Amino acid sequence: MPADGFFWDEPHYALPKSYASITGGAGDDWSCRCAVCQRRFLEQYGYEMPKQMTPEVVIFRQDQALEILETASRKIKAIRPASKITCCVHATLGTYYVTERRGYDNWDKVGGCDAFDVFSTTIISYQLPKSFFRSITQRTLDTAHKYNRISQRWLMTYYQEPEDLNQIKEIVHLYDDMGVDSLFGWTFRGGHGSVLAAPRAIEVWDKLGEAYGEVLSR
Repeated sequence: MPADGFFWDEPHYALPKSYASITGGAGDDWSCRCAVCQRRFLEQYGYEMPKQMTPEVVIFRQDQALEILETASRKIKAIRPASKITCCVHATLGTYYVTERRGYDNWDKVGGCDAFDVFSTTIISYQLPKSFFRSITQRTLDTAHKYNRISQRWLMTYYQEPEDLNQIKEIVHLYDDMGVDSLFGWTFRGGHGSVLAAPRAIEVWDKLGEAYGEVLSR
């Protein structure tokens, strides 16, 4: 298919859900400790892969996870060199959320990977303070600029909505004022007609469209 880009959407290991996460509570299960991972860990560190989430295991998971998408991205580029490849990571911040520790929490490793063209960070809840939107966005911009990547931020247009829908406009303008290169919203038409629908799905979608029109007409 003649796609002009490829989007890696919140890549992560399945578990754990971490200890202060909006996606769930504490979890002891984690992946992966298969024979291949154990052999690679032994070759890299010189001792058997622990069954606990040690600092070395966290780094190992980050490196192995990144290698998967880096390899795939280079194959895409080999087929269509002009493809713009986006990697969107979880919008976690150690001073607010405990990091998800799912394999892509090290933004510098993702931003520094030259197989990616766009550094993107994912949706955050409208219930969070505006200062958090600002801090995540600034950190996104800092990482993108540091590695000469296009910056991208996402907006929630499903399930949950702000009490005042004009907050959607405020966040779009905030991102634009801060200098974000690319803005995306998920999901289509506010999830209308699906289990993902925002309470006022079409109104949410329309408000996002109005906000886009305002920043694009500047």
